[in-house]
Amino acid sequence: MRTLNQNTLCRMEQYIKEYQTENGRSPSYRNIMHFIGMSSLNLVQRYVLALEREGRIQRTRLGNIELPSQLDKGETTIAPLIGAIACGEPSFAIEHIEESFELPRALFGGGKLFALHASGNSMIEAGVNDGDLIVLRKQDYAHDGEIVVALTNGKNTLKRLYHRNGKIVLHPENKEMKDIVVDNCEIQGVLVGCIKTY
Repeated sequence: MRTLNQNTLCRMEQYIKEYQTENGRSPSYRNIMHFIGMSSLNLVQRYVLALEREGRIQRTRLGNIELPSQLDKGETTIAPLIGAIACGEPSFAIEHIEESFELPRALFGGGKLFALHASGNSMIEAGVNDGDLIVLRKQDYAHDGEIVVALTNGKNTLKRLYHRNGKIVLHPENKEMKDIVVDNCEIQGVLVGCIKTY
């Protein structure tokens, strides 16, 4: 039996680990064959088995290369991006799906999620700035102190919710702005995350 080339073993190990880091999954044997320039899948398997014997990679029961647990993205959920939300004076709600995102449940929690572009500066002291992408859990109730998308008189806005003296207070997180006080409103979602890009 021919001795395996140590340089090829090292190249293969490095390729597997870089592929896992960049893609969140392991390469197939065919991916490896094309990258390394090997002549057959059987030869790839010999090298993969050698890497496993040396403890440099692990394989699943099905024989695939296992993804290290620290790279496993875990459970995810799809959050559609459905337009913009006013962080200032309420604006008329215009809902349409622009695109969707796969988000990790470990960060954003369970439930039905959706995303909106933040527009305005009424929530800047809560860390939500104009242009941020905010993630909300769709629900029709909220507790005092939670940041919500509230619909009132056909207009929606992002504010912190309070109940006071039989009224609903939609509180901006900007000391230069005043509370919006209404008799009732429809809660459309609760803020669970804010994604910033630079």
